[in-house]
Amino acid sequence: MRFTKRLSLKLCVAAGAVGMVLAGSMLTRSEQLPHFGLVDDWTTRHVMFSNPGTAVEALAQGRMAQWYRIVNDPRYIMQQLKRSPAPRAAAGQSLSSLAGRPGAPAAEPQADSVQKRTPKSQRDWAVSLGAGTVAENMFPAKFTFYVNQAPSCANDFVVYGLNHTGATGGQGNVVAFNQLYSGSSSTSCSPYTAAQPYWAYNGTNHGGTVTTSVVLSLDGTKVIYVESTSTGSYLHVLVWKSADGGTPIASKAPANILSTGTGVSSCSSGSCLVTIALGSHSITNSSPFYDYLNDIVYVGDDNGTLYKVTPVLNSGTPSVKSLSVSSGNVLTGPVYDTSSGYVFVGGGVSGNLYAVTASSFSAVAGTLDVGDNSCSGAANGELVDPPIVDSGNGWVYEYVTDDPSDNTVVRQATTAGPFTTTHSATVGAGDSSCDSGTLFPTHAPAFDNSYYNSPATGHLWVCGRRTGGNSGAELWEVPTSGTNGALTGTPVAQGTGVINDTGHGQCSPFTEFYNTTSSTDYLFFGEGLSTFGDLYGFTLSTTGGHSAISGSPISYPSATGGTSGPVIDNVNSEAQASSIYFTTLGTSTTLCGSSSAYCAVKLTQSGLN
Repeated sequence: MRFTKRLSLKLCVAAGAVGMVLAGSMLTRSEQLPHFGLVDDWTTRHVMFSNPGTAVEALAQGRMAQWYRIVNDPRYIMQQLKRSPAPRAAAGQSLSSLAGRPGAPAAEPQADSVQKRTPKSQRDWAVSLGAGTVAENMFPAKFTFYVNQAPSCANDFVVYGLNHTGATGGQGNVVAFNQLYSGSSSTSCSPYTAAQPYWAYNGTNHGGTVTTSVVLSLDGTKVIYVESTSTGSYLHVLVWKSADGGTPIASKAPANILSTGTGVSSCSSGSCLVTIALGSHSITNSSPFYDYLNDIVYVGDDNGTLYKVTPVLNSGTPSVKSLSVSSGNVLTGPVYDTSSGYVFVGGGVSGNLYAVTASSFSAVAGTLDVGDNSCSGAANGELVDPPIVDSGNGWVYEYVTDDPSDNTVVRQATTAGPFTTTHSATVGAGDSSCDSGTLFPTHAPAFDNSYYNSPATGHLWVCGRRTGGNSGAELWEVPTSGTNGALTGTPVAQGTGVINDTGHGQCSPFTEFYNTTSSTDYLFFGEGLSTFGDLYGFTLSTTGGHSAISGSPISYPSATGGTSGPVIDNVNSEAQASSIYFTTLGTSTTLCGSSSAYCAVKLTQSGLN
């Protein structure tokens, strides 16, 4: 009897969890909220969820609590919406006429079903950002207003945090564009042939710059970012209003600029800027991570201090906790793992990856030595980009150009302490001489769609270094194996000539995009130096146990200096609505106007439509 009651209770818990997850698809469209938006920012690339299985499987394996946390994580839900979206309505079509919201990953494409044609790119627009841009290992943020309707020209937008001092009436540093789906073949955004300024602010009030990625609230109405100065750093929340207008070079001041330490609940009508002081050191490499469920922001400074701020968007006065995790080191962006309860952050030239218990936030719970901390060069043993966390399989990944064995590596460790069970994949030669002038940082890699659906047959793609030494970037693929996707496969270099490997041009972080309509998997990244620059796009296909590039890549060779991290938005049949967004790292006098400026660029790929 006791066993029967316990089993019944467990089954009830499982049924309840499933009911909450599927509730959206059981409701008719008319009974649901007017719209369900989708956020795509840097964090959606660094918290990933390989297939967590079903509630019944989780219950049988004794991991029901973990499963429940994963499937109710907003980033998991958004990942599912993007990787297996419901059909979109045509303009004017009611939501009630559409099928239910998706709840499971898309099926893995078979090798013979993958399109072999080379996707074509077209620059639909390039608009001036003035004197500021988004750094190579940072991202703009895209907000899609309607997940299950036609893309909205008026309400969908891309926001850029620019690394330049703001001046009201002059250069802005938090700017957004709408009318995104404009171009020569556009019909939905007519009469526009290029994106239009949506709003633009001088979003800093201490004379600083926005050097890291911005993040968005779930409804897109608020932007969270960091202002960095030589004497301190500040966390900002910007409540924007489109009526304020402005342009990147003629920005506006928020209507309400609150006293430092005052929370969002004190904002009145109109736009509003919230400022929360963090510390006396700059923040040049750590993007803020927002925990949607607990209303917490984590961010690290350039002196090894990690901050925890809450509340951020809810009512109340924000409190700031600080913890020194890697004294003297420039921290990466932190990543909170809802499954393990740890915050993971890289310690710059220390070469260490640190884990901090989010709830207590009182001490470092574990350390993993990844980089060669005998090198002091900023590009050698340094951890530059935030770690990637796979909450579903319990893995955390970091990547460095030079490890203790003088290799360029990707390191995989368990998210459960003591973080000693690791696998490493060598993707190029390091440099025993610690010559930072000949090395470049290794930025964030990406997994293919196979990994999301079946980690045992998945693949990791990374930009390493040519095996011949200090002679440029090279594209590498590493297979994963086992039910949990261990990084044990033999790395495969794609060879010279695949990307422009002359000189020592570094790659931007990778962005993988799975087209659910054509069952086609894509990989995008930028690469460049002061003398050249490209945005690359590859079609991936699975053959012989490996994920291989198919055909020739698209290449947009008008991004001198390289690009920021690219953002990919919709799967849609409408011309211009399936697009790639990035910024250039070099200025141009022809790409986006007659005056020398950094450019925000949108490409449309026929292969994505």
